[in-house]
Amino acid sequence: MGLIASNQLDFGQQFVADVAKHGCGPIVAPLIAFLERSDNGAQLRVQAKVRRPALKADIAHYMNVCFGRHPGIIDFAGQKIVEQEAREWLVKAIDAFALERVFLNRLTVEAGPIHRQIGQDRVNNLIESQGRSMEMLATSDRNGCPAGAAMAFALDWQNSRPLLDYVALRLGIEAPACLLPDRESTAMLATQLARSAAVQRAIAFGQNQMLAQQRGLWQVIAARHQALLSE
Repeated sequence: MGLIASNQLDFGQQFVADVAKHGCGPIVAPLIAFLERSDNGAQLRVQAKVRRPALKADIAHYMNVCFGRHPGIIDFAGQKIVEQEAREWLVKAIDAFALERVFLNRLTVEAGPIHRQIGQDRVNNLIESQGRSMEMLATSDRNGCPAGAAMAFALDWQNSRPLLDYVALRLGIEAPACLLPDRESTAMLATQLARSAAVQRAIAFGQNQMLAQQRGLWQVIAARHQALLSE
């Protein structure tokens, strides 16, 4: 994932394209498909009696463990990003994720406890470690890294939101609108911040590492789901 644009004007568009390409979408999509099939397919209802609620609880619980506390990734990054051009984006993103945090807390309560599996303590430690790694990216002193991490996180969160919305629907919760900054405003900000090759590299590093941690989190959830399906 080499996000170093030869033309600064292309940098923001390349940034959002790379998030779409390398984010959590391919991992999230099969989980949505399973929930849809198990909700609508009579032949799957017995098989999904344990697996469906377990998946919903895992999604709600582990998302909440990593992102349900304040301050979060965008809040931390906001303490490091000093460029005036980022103020409007940051205010919008911080306010929007405060609402996402409330949504996550509601999902966790309604989804109930997680289904304990073999190696549960190891999984818990891994999830907590990933959360700390994401916070480290957002609090980095390297100019550009927190911005890259925060922008990638905000965009990739929106890639996972359809799954959270579906879980909310099946739990009887009305999912609020996601008000995080969109692709266009994020691309514009990335372009504005990419003032030098060094900053571009730092933004790319923050982006790449954040997406890797995000994928890792969803891969843990997907692996637990597959383990239950194999029983």
